[in-house]
This record gives sequence, C-alpha cells and structure tokens, in this order.
Amino acid sequence: MKYVTRRCAIAFPSFVCVVLVAAVYARAAESPGKTTVMVPMSDGVRLATDIYLPEDGAKTWPAIVTRTPYNKDKDLVATLKFPERGYAVVVQNVRGTRESEGAWTVYGADGWGGPGERDGVDTVAWMRSQPWSNGKVGAIGFSGSGIPALMLVAAAPEGLECAFVNAASDNLYETFYYNGCYRTNTADTWPPAERMRPELRKHPAYDDFWKARDASARWGQANVPVFMSGGWFDLFERSAVRTFQLLHNNGLMRSNGKCKLAMGPVPHAAPPGQLKFPDKSNTNVDAAVGSMPEWFDHWLKGVDNEIEKKPAAALFVMGDSKQSNAPGNVYKLFSNWPPPSTPRTLYFQKGKGLSDVAPGVDTPHMAYTYDPNDPVPTVGGANLFPPSGPHDQRDIEARKDVLAFTSEPIMEPLTVIGNVRVKLFASSDAVDTDFSARMCDVYPDGRSMLMCEGIVRARFRESLSEEKLMQPGTVYGFDIDLWDTALAFAPGHRIRVDITSSSVPRYDPNPNTGEPILRHTHTVAAKNTIYLDAAHPSCLTLSVVEPIKEAPSSAP
Repeated sequence: MKYVTRRCAIAFPSFVCVVLVAAVYARAAESPGKTTVMVPMSDGVRLATDIYLPEDGAKTWPAIVTRTPYNKDKDLVATLKFPERGYAVVVQNVRGTRESEGAWTVYGADGWGGPGERDGVDTVAWMRSQPWSNGKVGAIGFSGSGIPALMLVAAAPEGLECAFVNAASDNLYETFYYNGCYRTNTADTWPPAERMRPELRKHPAYDDFWKARDASARWGQANVPVFMSGGWFDLFERSAVRTFQLLHNNGLMRSNGKCKLAMGPVPHAAPPGQLKFPDKSNTNVDAAVGSMPEWFDHWLKGVDNEIEKKPAAALFVMGDSKQSNAPGNVYKLFSNWPPPSTPRTLYFQKGKGLSDVAPGVDTPHMAYTYDPNDPVPTVGGANLFPPSGPHDQRDIEARKDVLAFTSEPIMEPLTVIGNVRVKLFASSDAVDTDFSARMCDVYPDGRSMLMCEGIVRARFRESLSEEKLMQPGTVYGFDIDLWDTALAFAPGHRIRVDITSSSVPRYDPNPNTGEPILRHTHTVAAKNTIYLDAAHPSCLTLSVVEPIKEAPSSAP
C-alpha cells in the first residue's frame, strides 16, 4: 500500500530498501522515452498505460509490467532504469483508478475470470502483440502494486515468465478480514479501499467475492518463478512465505525449486518499532540469493548468471537487540521454507506459567471479562500504518482482561524459525466472541516485546465460509495461527503468551451478540474462560531449529 514513512532495514536487500523510502510515488522523474496510450481490455474498457522503451537500437525487447492503483506517472518502477538494461517497461493504472476507465472494485478486475475480470491477462496479451515485444513478460510490484502482480501469476497467462513482488497480499480476504475479524487498521485507513468500503463490509465470510481475489487458492497450478520479499512484522508476512512455499514446492517445472524468498526484521510502512535488530553478519542479501536485475536477466534474457544455484531463501533471524554475544541477529540462508524443525509444545499452567509440563487433571480454569466498550488497545504488531513492529506490551498485560502466561528464564539459546500456533480451549457466556494470542520475547529487564500474534472470531472456528455461533458454556478448541517468525531467544529471556479478546484499532471489536458482523445494534460484555486441564491442554507450539552459534559467511 502507499508508503508514507522513510525507513530502510539495516543490511536488508537493496531492492527492498528502494521501495521503502519516503514519497516514492511523489518524485519519479519523467522519462523522455515515455509514451502514454489507452489500452482496451476484452470488455472494451480502456486502461491508461505508460510505455518506456530502451534506446539501444534493438527492435524488440523483453518487457516488465507493473499495474498500480496509485499514480502511474510517479510509480517507482519507472525510476528503476530497466530501459537502460534493455527492457521495455509498461506501467498501468488498474481499472477505475486515476485515468483508467471503468469501476474500481479492489482488484476484482485483475484476476482470471471472463471479460472485465482479467485485465492483467489482457494487458500481457496486448504487450506481446506490440511490435517492440519479443514475447517475454515479467511482472513486478510493491505493496498495493504487488497484489495485481500476484494475481497475474495466479492467472498464468501465456508469455509471463517470472515475477518479483515485495510486501503484497496473495489473499485479499486475509487483507480485510482475518479469521472473520475485520481489519480496521487496513480497511478503514488504506485510501484506495475507501470507495469500496461499503461493499467490503458486506462480505465478512469467505465467499465468491473473495474467491475471485484469492491468488493463494491457485498456487498449485501456477507455473511461474516468483521472487518474494517482505518483513516479519509486515501485514502481508503470511502471504510472502506462503507464496514462496507453495510455488517453490508445487512440482510444476517452471516454478518448482526456482523461487526466492527474502525476509527482514521490518514492518510494512513504518519505523521498525521499539527494537532495532543489528545485522551482525553484514550479509549482502542481493549477492547471497540474487538481485532484482539478476532475476529478470536470467528469466527474461536467458543470462546464465547462476542465480538458480544460489540459496533460495535469506531470512533474518532476530535476537536480543542489544547483547552483542546473543544468538541471532544474522541472515540465515536456506534451500526451502520452512527449514527442518522440531515442534516444541509449551503448556499454559495454573499461576500463569508456561512450560513443557502437561497439565494435570485437576488444573483449574481461568476467566476474564471482555467488554467491547473497553477493548484492549493495539500496541505495535503487523499493522498497515504505525505504530508497527515489536512494542512493549506491559501496559496492556496489566489489564484484567489479558491473561499472560510466562515461561521461566531460558537457560540455553532457543531458535524458532517457522510457524507459531496456539491451541486454545475456551468457552464463553456469549454466543460469539474473539480470542487473540500474542507471543512476546520477555527481556531480562522486564520488557515484553510483541513478536507475532493471531486472532480468531469464534463463529468462524470451523469454517471461514460458514458461521456457527457458540453454545454458551460449551468448551471449544480454537486453533490460532500466529503466523511465522525467525527468532533466537537468548539465555535469560522468557517466552510469554498473552490471551485476550480484542485489539483495537487493528481489528473491529466483537460486540459478543452474534448479530451480523459490522451491523450489530448493541454490545454485551462476555465472560471468557480458558481451560488448562489434561482434557483441554491449552498450549503454544513452536518450530524449533538447531541454535545459530555464529553468523553465516558474509557475501561481498
């Protein structure tokens, strides 16, 4: 989405640093070689399109396309000097934005359906028919411009050879609702969503509206190598690792084993939060896994630059942000995602402990009252707009509607790389409520730093497509995905899980009434109970890998 804050992660790939500078959409230099045309789509609607051609004397070139809801005249891609490298560049405003005709439907025209629903496919076909085209096309996109690039990959048009995408969503249902929870910080603050907001609010369940915008459901049949990059605190973090994982391992010849992933310790469009992780390895990620120019040169020009021989993934493993001898704070190179790991389960204990010991039969339950008129505030995390990233949660942990389960200090380094999940057994005296889980790295000085989190709306506990209200007092199991991370807990640190029922303004607070979502008439307070006994072992599961004892070799 639109970048509004200057930031650049230490030692993060240069191509990502480029996209994360301030006002990238406000200062793109005009190119003397630019031509603007109105390109007709299959239903007759015309899209405003800028063409930049090389001046190297050749007659045809491979082309790179970006499609954006922002101002195409000031798009970042136009400043990346692709024409100087022998590429034609096409920058297009998607349907219903800026000078393009038609109605803006939040990417509803950018998929794989019939006329008026496949603008990306139509654009690639038009590009390949131009006299300057050699028939090969690559897609590129950052944030809100990366979404149509991923949808184009999912549509798999003839001639699309590769894509390079930074910080973008492959599932727009997750972008605006996560497990049925309306993402207020995204839906109500992202300017391009404003015109479609009434329609977005009509679809809290995963229905046909969202299926037409869900590229992730098509990764098993997509067949294009994709370079994904993002951040561990980005609101699209889940999309980055999922897109890489499913395409890199889908068995289709052109994508299987040929994708790339780069992840750094950064949020989406904000300063890095209250922790700044130094890169002790001084890794040049461009050199380690491949740069953007190398990527396009290989797939569009056939250059044998050995990019396929380089590691597939470069992941920043976070650690104690201040201890120079603590584990982590290095880039780690992998051949796949997720790396091999061993699941480790830590059980919630009476007295708010967190340990490997399974609970006993008579372990008591714990309860709190969640009042939607006094919700728990959002403090950092994977938000579209700041504050984002790791922030101290101690103020909210002092509230009576937050249960904090904390381990003893860690004696040996514990490195977690991969998925983090909470299995929560809970009941409520309401017919619907939310349950949120947050994992924190507790520093020796007491700071409780948010590292990853997840939430679920109870009515969607079994299916995102069908709502099923709770029976008050009945115990249910809730599987809460806290997404992925790469984090080395240092000795002396503790692991903490916060359980609560709200995070505002990140999510719209559940009124607990069971009324239609976003159309409730009143609110009620809910008494929510967490169970800790042998039959209901609420727990945290981590993906544990071997400790990282030293930094990997630094690439020049």
